[in-house]
Amino acid sequence: MAVKPLLLVEALATRNDSGLGNMARLYVDALRGLADAAEILVLLPKGGSYRPGPHCRVLEVDPRPLRPWTQTAFPLLLHKHHPAAVLCLGQHLPWFRPRARYALAIADAGPLENLGWATSSHDPYNRRWLKSNAPKADIILTISAFTRARLQALLGIDGERIKIVLPIRPPSLGSSPPGNALTAGVSGSVATGESGIGLGQAPEGEYFLSMGNVEPRKNYPGLVAAYAALKSRRPDAPPLYIVGHKAWGISEAETAIALHGLAHSVFLTDYLTDADRSAYLRGCTAYVSSSLYEGWGLPLFEALATGKPSAYHAGSSQDEFARGLALSVDCADAGALSRAMETLWWDDKERHRLMAAVATGFPIIRNHDVEGAMRAALLPLLRPPA
Repeated sequence: MAVKPLLLVEALATRNDSGLGNMARLYVDALRGLADAAEILVLLPKGGSYRPGPHCRVLEVDPRPLRPWTQTAFPLLLHKHHPAAVLCLGQHLPWFRPRARYALAIADAGPLENLGWATSSHDPYNRRWLKSNAPKADIILTISAFTRARLQALLGIDGERIKIVLPIRPPSLGSSPPGNALTAGVSGSVATGESGIGLGQAPEGEYFLSMGNVEPRKNYPGLVAAYAALKSRRPDAPPLYIVGHKAWGISEAETAIALHGLAHSVFLTDYLTDADRSAYLRGCTAYVSSSLYEGWGLPLFEALATGKPSAYHAGSSQDEFARGLALSVDCADAGALSRAMETLWWDDKERHRLMAAVATGFPIIRNHDVEGAMRAALLPLLRPPA
């Protein structure tokens, strides 16, 4: 029997509750499409709760601190195992790379962009690293046509080397409860939010929902301003819940809530578990993705998977799966976003139209052959050189 080539997968990001962590978990699941062609060894962080299926072998490592580990212990592991190909899911390649073919997954071109107001303290480091090292990968995997185009432009890489693998749960793994379809295996502690809602519960009655870590490009101050405008017209408007880690945009979000006097109507829940997120999604009246820049738009994808009437920022990457299934609006315009929120809440005809469009159109996207896309991208790296 022929020995299968080894694909070694650096998947330390699976521990993260972030877009990068979601992508890493879903990409490992999608490697089922290569199980007949390769032996798959996945490096996972010690203590993480995510576990892949039987298509992978697992090696737990302690990668702390991460950057030195990537440049020291990781190359030693590669030298020990002699893989034919290496897939790096944490947006890092080692400077010293034992002979193999390398694929690098990049979830988001944001660190390379000049976003100004939305620049993270990590972005200067990530920008320098991506510009110097990412072009050295044999191929790059990314999550949307939008991000591929931005990476091509910002890194000067031939588009043929950038492969799109959508960050969705492989259909072969079956359906998941709403809210878990994209985030199975997220580790972390449970935090009961300022809303006072307890573990495993959702708010009672009607409410708007938005999800994503509280950082500037999510545009939560703009969402709060839009909600304030709606509340001024319609004092009976339901409350707004924002679900996500209180990250480096929390000060601006809290200031906006205080400025508009909305402490009893807008709630920042902080981190929620998968079960809690599912409950919040199932119970919400409407979902609003106010983000001005996304690599793909996983939270909106989850909302549509749950069949919720939704709105998102026009012209963003979310167009790729949400066009025609959700309201497309300029989320930088608080007035326009406010009117969209009112439509989602109060216009029954439009709500039913959107829900019918999702019921018809979303399964086409949901049944995308993500395993086949992963196989097509990585199989050439496993073949012997010509």
